[in-house]
Amino acid sequence: MYALSNKPEYKPFDPEVTAVHPYQDQAFQPVYFIAKSLEDAKAKFQNYAMKIKKPFSLHYDSFTTSVEVMNTSQKVKKALCQMKEELKNLCLALENLS
Repeated sequence: MYALSNKPEYKPFDPEVTAVHPYQDQAFQPVYFIAKSLEDAKAKFQNYAMKIKKPFSLHYDSFTTSVEVMNTSQKVKKALCQMKEELKNLCLALENLS
């Protein structure tokens, strides 16, 4: 197998490097980016994604399992009210455990 041979180069997974690395999909990849674990790759990718400048903000709604663009103050206020209720319920749950 090509991936396990000495032919490809192995580099540490760094999303900033990986994102701009040239990609050729008509042949085997000459470079493989390796993470220590899936958790390591996930954390690095999340940090990288947070640094990307974008003209909008997103909010994940766990109740509807959807992502909403926060492009109005009403949407932001609604999301904050939902979070406030969730925090209140979690605080009550914690008090009940004490």
